Amino acid sequence: MKLFTRRQALGSGAALAVAPALIRWSTGGPLSAQQLRTLKAAVARIVPASEAGDWSAADVGADNYIVQLLSGQIYAGGPVRARFSFFQTLSRVKQIGWHREIARLRNLYRQGLAELDTLAGGDFASALPVLQDVILTLLDDTGSDFFTALYNHTLEGVYAHPVYGGNQNFKAWQSFAYAGDVHGVRFPNIGAPDAPWNVYGGYAPEEIVKPG
Repeated sequence: MKLFTRRQALGSGAALAVAPALIRWSTGGPLSAQQLRTLKAAVARIVPASEAGDWSAADVGADNYIVQLLSGQIYAGGPVRARFSFFQTLSRVKQIGWHREIARLRNLYRQGLAELDTLAGGDFASALPVLQDVILTLLDDTGSDFFTALYNHTLEGVYAHPVYGGNQNFKAWQSFAYAGDVHGVRFPNIGAPDAPWNVYGGYAPEEIVKPG
């Protein structure tokens, strides 16, 4: 497994992909309690804390991002602008295709997380970090489709907007001084409600002059 610092991962361009639209399923959680525990331990080794006081992918909720993805609760846009709820509405055919992709990912994760536990002797989360790294490296080196998804989704969860479930409190963005498109979250009520930046997104003039 190729271990990168967060800055190296950003330099490789492997981050910030998001799913296309809001599709909600109400069939219960996609993973069991044991699978959630294994997932959290795995993402913590994909982007590990580098020192005491540092954060890992698990600390900023990358596992929550993946669970939200597997639940079908992914949408383009954010929760604070009135017109975002109408953004990227999928056709019926595309909705069917997206549901099939989510079903495929659910099966991939369930099988992959079970494999992690098996390779760790029954419980990946309780294994020593060095053994966890060996197991993840093995999957990487053998071309595991599960590892590829886990790696990519972990980086997405770390570096995407917090609305998608990860990057809690903008910690990942703060680590390299990226403000992002956070108007309406950190800068509410700037200008008239129908100002372009409040309707369509983007920064108000005041934010460009003096970003927070």
